[in-house]
Amino acid sequence: MKRIMMQGAMIWTAAALLLASCSAQDGTKVRNAGNVIQLRTQGDARVFASEHMNDHGRIWIPAERAAALLNYRYDLKPGTNAASIGFSDPLYTLAADSKRASIGDQAVTLREAPRMIGTSLYVELGSLSQLIETPVRWDARSKTVVVAPRIEPVKQTTMDKRGNTLRAAAAGSPKAETAIAFAKKFVGTPYRFDAEPYAQSDAFDCSSFMQHVFKHVGIELPRSAQAQSRIGQSVSRDKLAPGDLVFFYTPGRYASRDIVGHVGMYLGNNQVIQTYGEPGVTITRLDGDWDKRFLFGRRVL
Repeated sequence: MKRIMMQGAMIWTAAALLLASCSAQDGTKVRNAGNVIQLRTQGDARVFASEHMNDHGRIWIPAERAAALLNYRYDLKPGTNAASIGFSDPLYTLAADSKRASIGDQAVTLREAPRMIGTSLYVELGSLSQLIETPVRWDARSKTVVVAPRIEPVKQTTMDKRGNTLRAAAAGSPKAETAIAFAKKFVGTPYRFDAEPYAQSDAFDCSSFMQHVFKHVGIELPRSAQAQSRIGQSVSRDKLAPGDLVFFYTPGRYASRDIVGHVGMYLGNNQVIQTYGEPGVTITRLDGDWDKRFLFGRRVL
């Protein structure tokens, strides 16, 4: 009986070791599901716990945990294995088994294609660094992923999404009046992060709302607030006119307050029409917190 018990214990131990050492079918990936690591942003005291994967010395983490670390929303589209990361609109997009990703409307080729592990999309740290445009390093001693904060402001140009030069019309142009009247029809329309086109979703995020409104008057805007902030002509706070795009920084997202995180449209009389959460599309006074967060305007009408 004792020998049988010993043999049973040996078999159980061997099985446990086998399960602990299991790798993926390609034999290159080892998921340390029980080995929790830390994620933190340089200069921030907050620490996030995360599972990770070690593939031949390269560290992979769930994209959802990276988004949480950066205070971003995260959306993994069911059935597509494609994800979007951003604040009030999608800033970064990536997909399983594809090195092609995007920063706003700008394509980027990642070092490693993201991978689906179970129900989570994992991204390799070097590829994450490429995507969010800031250094990401692995501290093996403390088992910590450290993300440097973004500090560089966005570069502004005068090109639309097709590369055409945008020349702004005079302030208060008929196109601006048409765009404003059209935008007001959507007050109360629900906000949805990474919203599909309005015809499909009956919802907007901040930049898809601006895209929809400006397309009505013949202006094709890029998809993200950051990309939209690079087109048209710069307008200072005291020179804003009805129909101007207005841009804001998002507190707690970046080391610099010069980086765009949100967009709306100026209506005149110190009012902005925008969407960012409840109650959906709304008209807001450009004072208080919104006034403090204001960066600049851009004129494309």
